[in-house]
Amino acid sequence: MKESRKIYLSGGNSYVITLPKRWVENNGLKSGDYVTVEDYGEYLVVRAKEIKRAKRVVNIDAKSLTHDSLIRRIVAHYLAGYDTIRVRIYNEEQRRAISLASDMLVGAEVIEDLGREIVVEIFVDHRFSLEHIIEKIGRMCVTMISDFKQLLKSLDGYIYSSIVMRENEIDRLHFLALRLLKSEINKNPKDLLEFRTVVRALERIGDHCAKMSESLVKLKMPIPKMIELVDTLEDVLKLTLKAFLKKSTEVAEKVIDEVERFYSVEEKFSSLVFEFSGDKSANLRILLDSLSRIAGYCSDIAESVINMCT
Repeated sequence: MKESRKIYLSGGNSYVITLPKRWVENNGLKSGDYVTVEDYGEYLVVRAKEIKRAKRVVNIDAKSLTHDSLIRRIVAHYLAGYDTIRVRIYNEEQRRAISLASDMLVGAEVIEDLGREIVVEIFVDHRFSLEHIIEKIGRMCVTMISDFKQLLKSLDGYIYSSIVMRENEIDRLHFLALRLLKSEINKNPKDLLEFRTVVRALERIGDHCAKMSESLVKLKMPIPKMIELVDTLEDVLKLTLKAFLKKSTEVAEKVIDEVERFYSVEEKFSSLVFEFSGDKSANLRILLDSLSRIAGYCSDIAESVINMCT
């Protein structure tokens, strides 16, 4: 609900606005009570006295749900902030879906299995912060790109598997970050949109790290001449994380400039595609496209930093 409220001058030193009666009553407030007022520039957040949040429980009847649709349903309720998810199941496929969904989500545990009903409890506390999660995802992305340089030299199967496993872990942290974004009340509402952009961009960077690693393995040949290009991209990503963590417009502007420089270096490698044919050419094209998209996501993060600092 959005309402307009008139500002009154009180005593010559203060300005006063009235609060909606329904909001006051719904939050158990009365005349003489205190509220918290937080200043976010153009936003002013008025918060009622802190009330213990009621536990949120949802019941899902999976009778008409497939394996994949049940996973999507559980993930959706996780992101929506539910604490307990009770699922009525009808076959082993649905049981496996619940197990897989629990593995995908940080803090989700099957705590009760009654045969036909499975209870998933979500254990997420305030030790998790958006900044910490974003920093963690960012560091993982940097190590994935660094290891990809080694993969360009040796096509080491262990390194490839390690990159893929980290991409799965980034997905888990991505879901956790989105859940926290739903309940975050201590940030400027405008900044929450930018945080979502940053989280999504880093998740996509992780996806492309795994995608280009897979393409390289399918090529079945090392390409050490590309290490220089990937080295440049790794530096861009490190600079991007620095811009976000320090909330520095100056560093963010430098990121955007470095991304443009990366694109100019990348053009020198585009001719490699024409040295191969068939599947090799297609996989190399996918690899180069992923590198380009990672650079683009770095630019997106830098723009979000500038927006947050403006």
